[in-house]
Amino acid sequence: MLKKISSCLVSTGSLTTGRTHFAQANDVSIWYETFGKKENPAVLLIMGGCCQGVLWPKIFCEKLANEGFHVIRYDHRDSGLSTCFDFEKQPYDPLDMAQDAVSVLDAAGVKKARIFGVSLGAFIAELMAGYFPERVDSILLMGSTTNIHPMNLAYANLPQDDQASLPPPSPDYLAWMKEYMKLAPKTDEEKLAQREAGWNKLNGQKFPLNETINREIHREFLSRMRFPQGVINHITMLRRELSEELVRTVPSKIKVPTVIIHGTEDPIFAPDHGEALHRAIPHSKYLLMEGMGHVPGDHFFDLYIDLIKTLNLRF
Repeated sequence: MLKKISSCLVSTGSLTTGRTHFAQANDVSIWYETFGKKENPAVLLIMGGCCQGVLWPKIFCEKLANEGFHVIRYDHRDSGLSTCFDFEKQPYDPLDMAQDAVSVLDAAGVKKARIFGVSLGAFIAELMAGYFPERVDSILLMGSTTNIHPMNLAYANLPQDDQASLPPPSPDYLAWMKEYMKLAPKTDEEKLAQREAGWNKLNGQKFPLNETINREIHREFLSRMRFPQGVINHITMLRRELSEELVRTVPSKIKVPTVIIHGTEDPIFAPDHGEALHRAIPHSKYLLMEGMGHVPGDHFFDLYIDLIKTLNLRF
């Protein structure tokens, strides 16, 4: 269980520009940022694997705060300004990362939150709902699945097997991911171009990302990237048998209101994955969104906000 939690204020700003802090738990320091009034209903935004909290665009966080929410985004362990690990000496799993998220709620003084999780962030949201239900009001899941085994095999360049009951990632995305995992670009511009290209592939082409927002979030991402090996650590963590088991089994434990959104353009988890998750989570609601990809694109910001505002009203 988590030990003593504390919050350290490191910079200040207005309610709309954000206020940054660190949550401390079990020798793990987690960077987080808040937007909006603390007395408003809390929304915890959880980004995907190999990602930092700043990939939730500020414009989205501010827009959500202006709708009357206390918005929190944070860096996973092994990303951004949060604690980095020697994974061989200190391995961890998605349930440990769910405890990190709980530590952020504790440090922010939040008893219960609505949670919007994307990809790995969705797995973490599900684990919070299954193992820490008293901290979860409702969950909005995007780009999630019940089976990460096909993805793990594909990333390892291994053939699909009998456990891979759902489709693997698209060949085009796999080709980009394999290059990205080499961490080959040397100059800042090469690194930025690679990240922008990858985010565009994750988003899909039907509703292109706003170029200014896309460049801004990835420039900030690179400026805060202290430990490139953290990308590899997240992939290694997801390959563990325990991680695959947690993703497979946690949906049946979820009792809180749940809305699942899945994009027709998702290159990692095809729509079959979202449908499987919907069947696995009792009483969940499912929306298949035409043209949406695997990342929260600006074209859909109003939809996400509407869903967050009405999560409980849909049940």
